Amino acid sequence: MEALELLPGLYALPVGALVYKDYAVVADLHLGFEEEMGRKGVFLPPAQLKRALSVLGSVSKVARKLVVAGDLKHQFGRLGRAERRDVEEFLTAVEAKGMELVLVRGNHDNFVRKIVEDRGFDVVEVLDLDGGIRVIHGHKEAELGEVTLMGHEHPSIAVRDPVGAVAKFPCFLRVPAGGRELVVLPAVGLYQSGTNVTPSGEAYLSPILRGLDLRRAVPYVADPELGVVEFPALEEMAPVLVEEPGR
Repeated sequence: MEALELLPGLYALPVGALVYKDYAVVADLHLGFEEEMGRKGVFLPPAQLKRALSVLGSVSKVARKLVVAGDLKHQFGRLGRAERRDVEEFLTAVEAKGMELVLVRGNHDNFVRKIVEDRGFDVVEVLDLDGGIRVIHGHKEAELGEVTLMGHEHPSIAVRDPVGAVAKFPCFLRVPAGGRELVVLPAVGLYQSGTNVTPSGEAYLSPILRGLDLRRAVPYVADPELGVVEFPALEEMAPVLVEEPGR
């Protein structure tokens, strides 16, 4: 599994995870998404947990500690029956790999603290690692570290070719932040295709990203077959980028 060094000591993996020393950082698993969609009459194949377990299997080969940068679960309210089962199965798999886990609480992670802590894992609002690395979810304003890792946005890059065909890929987004660096992770959740990256801050959900100059932000496509591929800065790609519908 080839990795690309985004910043000194910080490596991006094709499965959408970041590795720093003994830590693997992932974001936005959204376990239980299929259950909520089923309540709305849309019945999806049960793919979220399978995808999360696949990513776990990959990162367990290169790290001993797993950090979930928010949104382990999907529903805002109490856990549904299938959602609880998927969360429990994922935590059991983490234990079986002999890994430690820290959940950096996201806006979807209501009513999950006890389940996580009963397994001996930690739930925090912010996680500071050595070397000036800070992990947050990104759904609210937060003080940034020298290097900040966040989720929430589910970034993807969508480009249109000259004949109008559109290709879309999950991506990391590295953003200069006033002498500091911010790296946004793609979602682990298979159904969370995410925000199409653009130089316009107005297009983003996170108030952190909306407050930054995104023109020099650099996307890195994460794909198990392609690997991690660096693209030009967003301002250079603007003519071919596809923004979200209605924006």
